[in-house]
Amino acid sequence: MGRPLPRSPFLNSRFGAAVEEFGIALKKSSSIVHRGNKGTSREESLRQFFRERIPKAFAVVEGEVVDLVGSVSPQLDLMFYNQSINFALNADQSSILPAEALLASVEVKTTLSKNEIEKSVIAAKKLRQLRPFDRTLGGVDVGDAPQKVNIARYYHCLFAYGSDLSEKDWMKREAERIRSICGSEHLIDSVYVLNRGLLNISANVGRLEDDHGGAISNFYFSILNFIQRENGRRAETPFYRYMAHASRAWSKLN
Repeated sequence: MGRPLPRSPFLNSRFGAAVEEFGIALKKSSSIVHRGNKGTSREESLRQFFRERIPKAFAVVEGEVVDLVGSVSPQLDLMFYNQSINFALNADQSSILPAEALLASVEVKTTLSKNEIEKSVIAAKKLRQLRPFDRTLGGVDVGDAPQKVNIARYYHCLFAYGSDLSEKDWMKREAERIRSICGSEHLIDSVYVLNRGLLNISANVGRLEDDHGGAISNFYFSILNFIQRENGRRAETPFYRYMAHASRAWSKLN
């Protein structure tokens, strides 16, 4: 994801006010998610948070991703995919997606710390090693050329309810900590910490949270924009190739 474009100066005041009200509503809803309902995990609450706000064509589930060569992703708290053209298989109260169907993912953390980031980086490396369409996963610079529809891209994020760093210069210090652990690899695209702000790791920019929920709005729209754009350029999932030895199961009728 590149640097966010500035809001158009030609938007009328009513639309601008509606955008701010949307951000405030997101911030309030996320605070409810933070407290959580009795018997409901924070991960499930966040999944429901997105289910109620993304277009009906898309679904959000928990589970794993498998590719054509049998590699499996780590457990992902939120997996976004287009349910109008793809489906997830259910196993042990979790879901399994083919690698070609996954568009974006979110890992949920209670508190962001050095140890938790290190675990997230290990998981992200495993995710990035998947081979949708039996090809290496694309990066942020793949482009939208028609001949590259078989090169899939993933948008992978962290959502944390808090950070063990103090609020003083939090954004800069958090970004430095994440970069020091990730190195130069493209592993995590963005990190949102509730009531703190959003770090766009790919673009090396950040935004502190404000009274209007500006940072969480950016987090929401960055995921929405990516899944819509990536879905539009992604080739169809080759479900038939996931049937093991399908050719051996057929026999002539006469």
